[in-house]
Amino acid sequence: MKRFSQRSATRGFSELNLTPMLDFAFTLLVIFLITTPLLENSIDVALPQASANRRPPDPRFVQTVTVTRTGALYWNQEPITGAQLPAKIAEALRAHPDLAVAVRADPDLRYQDLVAVFDALQTGGVPQVALVHAEGKPGRPPSAP
Repeated sequence: MKRFSQRSATRGFSELNLTPMLDFAFTLLVIFLITTPLLENSIDVALPQASANRRPPDPRFVQTVTVTRTGALYWNQEPITGAQLPAKIAEALRAHPDLAVAVRADPDLRYQDLVAVFDALQTGGVPQVALVHAEGKPGRPPSAP
């Protein structure tokens, strides 16, 4: 006499096999984990916010600071020293509180010399500062002279 009945042999599985579904879910998870960082920029930088300029500067109140390759300074084509720059800034701000300064710098200038000029302009309280550059194709560095 048999211990087990024949009915159990003809019945189907009472549970679903979840292994293929779990394999599929984990595969999708891995794909999303790999591709998501590639969609963003690869360098994590907190970018500063810029506010739109309410009105363009009056061309009559724009002064030019030129810095040559050797670090020589010019205020509107007048040679000055780094020590004279704060006095020129204060004098120009007293005459025109809406002063704007355009900085022209040689591309071979030492970075520290340019930072010193911008630091003097910021310390002096210049409300608008612009860096003048040569026109070139977007996304490409300017060609060598």
